[in-house]
Order: sequence, then structure tokens, then C-alpha cells
Amino acid sequence: MKTIECHDCEGKFTATTKEEILGILYDHYIKNHNEIITNVNDEEKKNWMSRFEKDWAQAQEVSNNL
Repeated sequence: MKTIECHDCEGKFTATTKEEILGILYDHYIKNHNEIITNVNDEEKKNWMSRFEKDWAQAQEVSNNL
């Protein structure tokens, strides 16, 4: 599992796969940052995904045995 932080608030989210975390982030952005994902062009979407990919690759694995 990995934990990453929202780029636009203090939120932290944990998931096992990149696809899972993208779904969690999508729900978070729809609820809390709707204007950020609905008022962007393709270049801004690419930039967000590029930043996300980097964040996910650099995120440390966390144990779920807490």
C-alpha cells in the first residue's frame, strides 16, 4: 500500500494500486475540488497526471498491519 497527499489540500489517501488511488482521488476532487477538475484544458490534465505519476512512483510503501 502507498499513501499520497492531495495537491490542493491536506488530504492523505492510501491504496494498494495506482488505479485504486486514482478512483479515490477522483471522488475526493469531485467532492472537494470540483472547480479544479472541471475547468481545465487537456494540457492541465496532462500536467496533473504527470505530477500524480511522479508522486505515486516516489510514495513509500506502508504496512497495513497497524
